[in-house]
Amino acid sequence: MFPLPADLACPAATPDSALSVEIVSAGDFGTTWEMVEGGGQTGPLSLPLLVGIIHHPDGTILIDSGLGKTTRAGTWPRFPFNAFDVSVPEGAAIVERVPNPLKVLLTHNHYDHIGGLFDLPGVEVWTGIDDLRGGRFPADLRKLVTFVGKDLRDGVVGRVLGVPAIDVQGDGTVWYLGTPGHTRGAASVLVRARERQYLFVGDTAWVDHHLVDKRRPGLISLIIDDDHKALDASLDWARWMYANCPDLAVVAGHEPTRRP
Repeated sequence: MFPLPADLACPAATPDSALSVEIVSAGDFGTTWEMVEGGGQTGPLSLPLLVGIIHHPDGTILIDSGLGKTTRAGTWPRFPFNAFDVSVPEGAAIVERVPNPLKVLLTHNHYDHIGGLFDLPGVEVWTGIDDLRGGRFPADLRKLVTFVGKDLRDGVVGRVLGVPAIDVQGDGTVWYLGTPGHTRGAASVLVRARERQYLFVGDTAWVDHHLVDKRRPGLISLIIDDDHKALDASLDWARWMYANCPDLAVVAGHEPTRRP
């Protein structure tokens, strides 16, 4: 376990908030339990590509974009990821639900979280500055949408829930949080909605089991996680939130029970 920050605390309730939240699946990823967690369940598994939809007075804000029409057409993802079992059923692409979002807040830059951006030309897309500098966004996507790199380091921005944070709309309702590890610029999103509060942790945890006592298998983590020490710290933080904040919905990036 990594030492948790001294200012860690559960977010306060916001009964007067004007925000509401939906969680939808913008595609599916076929895999097995053995590929997702070390020990425990076995057998085939279909993971949803979860997207948060924030209904804010300023406009609709998305958390990630899942996959989109380019996957349905067979042009995204590209080699070698096009060998994976992914699908986007009719009506599941995020553009078919939210054609004109105000902005998109990315938790990280992996293909299954950014594919839906191809359907949203011109949209403003927030990403951790280290992910923007990492070169993983394809050149044609960089020309299509407006990426805004955010520096989520201590001393550069303030702190919320014990981690570096930026107030997205300036009203304290949506916060972009620095939780690196899965990628060097990985982020989480806190939403202080009317019905309850939500913490989208992206792929810091794929499934709820990761928020309790399971981890990605070692070889899988070695391949896909950028900074293992930072990931350990971010995962410990997410686990603390999951265990200690009953009024906070902690949303793992691909938890099957979150599929609508």
